[in-house]
Formats: sequence, C-alpha cells, structure tokens
Amino acid sequence: VPTLLDKGVRAELALRLGADLVLELPVAFATASAERFARGAVETLLATGVVRRIAYGTEAPEDRDKIKQAAAILADEPPELGLAIREGIASGKGFAQARQDALAKVTQDPGLARLLAESNTILAVEYEKALLNSSPLPTLALPLFDKASFSASLIRDRVWKTLTKGPDDFLSLTKDLSSVLPPPSVAAIMGAVSRGRGILHEEMTALPFLLTPAFFDRDRLNQIAGMQAGLSGRLFKALRQDPASALQGGERPYNRFIDSLATRAFPASRIRRAILSAALGIPAEDLALTQDGPGYIRVLAFNRRGRRLLSYMRKEAHLPLILNASDFRQLEEESARRQAALDFQAQAVWNHLAGLDTASEFERQVLQVR
Repeated sequence: VPTLLDKGVRAELALRLGADLVLELPVAFATASAERFARGAVETLLATGVVRRIAYGTEAPEDRDKIKQAAAILADEPPELGLAIREGIASGKGFAQARQDALAKVTQDPGLARLLAESNTILAVEYEKALLNSSPLPTLALPLFDKASFSASLIRDRVWKTLTKGPDDFLSLTKDLSSVLPPPSVAAIMGAVSRGRGILHEEMTALPFLLTPAFFDRDRLNQIAGMQAGLSGRLFKALRQDPASALQGGERPYNRFIDSLATRAFPASRIRRAILSAALGIPAEDLALTQDGPGYIRVLAFNRRGRRLLSYMRKEAHLPLILNASDFRQLEEESARRQAALDFQAQAVWNHLAGLDTASEFERQVLQVR
C-alpha cells in the first residue's frame, strides 16, 4: 500500500513528534515480505553502529517472551516444522497460514501460533528472528493503539472518502482526523488534501499500475517477483487485457478487485506486493536486490540530537551514509546500486501519481530541524 504523504513530510512530522533521526528503508525491503522487511530494518539499524536497543509495536506486548520463543523456533526451523509448512502449502494454504498452522502442530501451543495471526506481531517475531540471525540486542515490545479505531488503513480510507467527495467534506475530515492524530499530522494531511497534490491513496495507483506492460504479456508477468505458483495466470485472466473494465464499480474498485482475487494461497497482501513488483518491473530472479542486505543508510531528517548521532555514525557505521542524492554515486556494490535505482524509480512513480515534480528526488536535501 503506498504511503499517504511524501516521505519528506512524514520525516518532518516524526521529528516534530519526538524522533531525533529518521532513516529510510530501501524500497526493495519496504515492499517485500514481512521476513525481508524485518531483516532489512534490523540490518539497517545494526549497520549504524549506534543502536543498542530495538523497540517495536505489537498487538501482544505482554507476550514478548512468547514472541522471542516463536522467533527462535522459526529461526532454527526444525525438520518437522519445515515439513509441516510444505504440507500446508501443498494443501492450498498460503505461506503465512501454513507457517502458523505448522507452528501450532509442532509446538502443540495454539497460543504461540496465534501470535502469527496479527500483522504487527508477525513483524515483531520477524524482528526478533532477524536479531537472532545477526547480532542479538535487547528489545522492547510496545503496545499498539486500538487498531479498530486508529489503524493507518482506516485513516487512509477516510481520506479517500474526502478525495472522492470534494471540499464539502473537508470540515468533517478535519474533525475525524483530529480525534485520532496529533495536530501536526492533521495539518499535513489537510494541507495536501486542500491542494489536491502531495497525497496518494492506493485507489489512485490502480489503473496506472495495471496498465504497465507486464499485465499484457502472460509469460512476462510470470517472471515478476511474487507472481509464481499460479498468481500470474489468475491476474491475467481477471484483467483480460482490459484493466479499466476490471476496476469498475463501488467506491473502492481496486480494493474490491484485490479481494475478488484473494484466496488462502494468495492473500490480499501478497497480491498487492506482486502488482507493485510488476509496476516497478522487479523480476523474480533479481536476487541482487536483497541477498546481500541493505547497501546503504539513507538519512532523511535529523534534529540537534540526531546530528550528534550522525557524528558517531560517521565513525561507526558499517554501510555508506546517504544524506543527499549525490551521495549515491559512492556506492560500489551491485546490490546497493540496484536498490538505489529502485528507490529513485519508486519515488518518481509516487511523485507523478501524487502530482509532484518527478525529478524532486534528485534535489531532495536532508531535512534539519533545530
């Protein structure tokens, strides 16, 4: 799902609301599975050389010990667990469901397996697993707000409702956002909504994404990351080379389209990732994107305390620090250069769809807030 606001706006909000230093995870990891996302995030933080503890949000903060236990089992992956996962996939389950059921079967602990039913706790388990596979650090499990009332998805959908209704709904949106977000965040969203640019909902990406060449060539689509095991054929058949017709009907036609394709084997989250990979042209065999881990540390914003952290990072970091677009020229590893190219491409697409200058990423300066 694309971000609602530009990353520069979000980075500034993070500083104004308590962060000292804001880093960006490369798109290759940010758009990947939970396992690769977590690995990319953890390895980026460890590469700074200054991180001594990692905090994450979870629906089950009281179960941190069980989260660590689940991570240890998954990291070790005993033969019986791998066999149970493969059997689950063979029966038609998606990987996530197959893994959850396999964990319950192997451990005989349904409570442990239930941790893999919630999106943020899945990430928590993956963070702990990534730490076990690299450099164990102390962790802190933080409680999440009531997802039924405060989730990012609900906020995005409420904004989309206003974007389709127009100015008559601005006041109502402001009131709704003010009940769940701090004032600076409300102001940023309402500013973008009123200007009609600098804001992006996934419904705005649907037709441009599905009109990319891969969706008109079944063989080519099957070569895209995430499209294997029959998903490419399912998508190709549903679109019938006429994406506009497939996206008709309802307030959120893209969401309806995704839901119509989702099955146990192909959950909606996987379908969204695969479509994004097709739109960005990421082939399945492009292992260079993630096999070596993140290739650099992209700094988006910092304040006075963050500046001190940066001074330490310049001495201790294990990866190149990127503060401005020109710094990407120093990258030597092929995987790092591929990650950077994908970052530029993805941001150009976001900028274009959000009505911003597509070249702005080349001019982006690191944000400093005093």
